[in-house]
Amino acid sequence: MTRGMFRAALAALVLATRSAAIVVAAESHGEEQHVSMLAMKFDYLPDTITVKKGKPVVLELSTLDRIHGFDVPGLGLRTDIPPGPPTILRFTPKKAGTYNLHCDNFCGDGHEGMTGQIIVTD
Repeated sequence: MTRGMFRAALAALVLATRSAAIVVAAESHGEEQHVSMLAMKFDYLPDTITVKKGKPVVLELSTLDRIHGFDVPGLGLRTDIPPGPPTILRFTPKKAGTYNLHCDNFCGDGHEGMTGQIIVTD
C-alpha cells in the first residue's frame, strides 16, 4: 500500500467514526457553507476546498494525532487545531481568489508540505 493510499484509508476510517455532522466536502445549510477538514501529519484532508464569496463559512477542523496550525494569511484566518472536539472557525469570504493555507505549528519532518488551498468563487 502506498503512502497516499494509506493516508486516504486512514482518513476514511477517521471520518467514518466521527459524528455525522462532519463532512469531507462543502455543504450548504441555509445561509452557511459547512466544511470539515482533517489535519494530520503532514496533510489536510481535503487539501483544497471551494466556497462562495459573500456566503458565511463554518469550518470544522479536526486532528487525532497532535496539535496543528491552520493559517490562511490571504483571508486573515489563523487558529490552532488540538486533538479532541473539532475547532470551529467562521468567516465570510469577501473576495474571489485562490488562498494558500499551511500548518504553522511544526509537526515534524515533512511539515513544510502540509499545505492546501481555499478557493473562493463568485
